Amino acid sequence: MATHKEFKDPNLGMAVRIPSPPPLVDKLKKALDDPFSEIDTIAELVQKDAGITSSLYKTLAKPIYGLRRPPETVAQAVSLVGLKTIADLISGLSIQAAIYGDSPFYPWFWERANEIAGYAAAIAQRQRMVCNVFPEHAHLAALFVDCGVPILLQHIDKYEYPFITANGYIWPNVLDEDKRHNTDHAVVGQLAAKHWHLPAYVCDAVRWHHDPVNVNDKASTLVAILQTAIHIYNVYAMKDDHDWPAFQDKALEEIGVAKDGLKEFEEDIYEKAQTH
Repeated sequence: MATHKEFKDPNLGMAVRIPSPPPLVDKLKKALDDPFSEIDTIAELVQKDAGITSSLYKTLAKPIYGLRRPPETVAQAVSLVGLKTIADLISGLSIQAAIYGDSPFYPWFWERANEIAGYAAAIAQRQRMVCNVFPEHAHLAALFVDCGVPILLQHIDKYEYPFITANGYIWPNVLDEDKRHNTDHAVVGQLAAKHWHLPAYVCDAVRWHHDPVNVNDKASTLVAILQTAIHIYNVYAMKDDHDWPAFQDKALEEIGVAKDGLKEFEEDIYEKAQTH
C-alpha cells in the first residue's frame, strides 16, 4: 500500500494527496550520494522487486539506450548505463505503480504516457547536441508531465468524465477541466515531481509544459521536447492535436528541427522509439 503526503498550493482550490516514493527509490537516491556504494549491493536491492526488474530490462532494450543487447542482470545494467540512469528509470516505473486505481482509465493513461515517454527520450537522444537533455530525464518528465490528471481523478470524480466516450478514452482540453474544477494538473504534477526528488529543471518543465515562456533555458528545452513528443504521439495514434499549432514554431526552434523537415523527423523518432 502506497503512502501519501498531503500538499496545499495557492493555485489549487483543494489539498491533494500525492503518493510518496517507495523505499526502493529512496534507497537508490541514498546510494547515489554514497561514494562507497557497491554495484552488487544495489543490484540485490533492485532485484527484490521482480516487476520493476522486468520493466527495467524491457526499457533498456529500446534502441535509444544504445546497448547492443539488453543486460542480463541488474548489476550489468548499472555497469552499462550507470546508477543515476537506473535510479531515474526506476522512479519512472515506480510512479506508474503508485498512481493506479480500479478504473480502466489508469491502464489507458499509462499506456499513453509510456508511448510519449519513448518519443521524448528518442528526441533527446537524437538531438542531444542541441538539447543537452539526458534521454532518461526526458523519459521521466514525460511520465510525470500529466500525472496530475490521475491524481486529481482520485479527488474529483467528475474529472474523469470528459475523458470518456462511447468508443473508449480521449484526451480532452485538460486546461478547461482545470478551470471547471478550480485546480491545475500541471501544479499537481510539479508537486509530485518535487516530492519524488526529480531534478529541478524536470520539475519546472512539468509545471510549465503548457507555457514554456516562463521557464529557464534547460527547462524550456525539455518543455519543447515534451510538446513535440505529444505531437508525434497524436500523429501516429491519430488523435486530436489541438495544442500543436500554438507550440510548433517555438518547440521546433528549441530542439533544432526545421519545419520543412518535420515529417522526416517524426518518422525517425517513431522508429527509434519502438522496442526491437
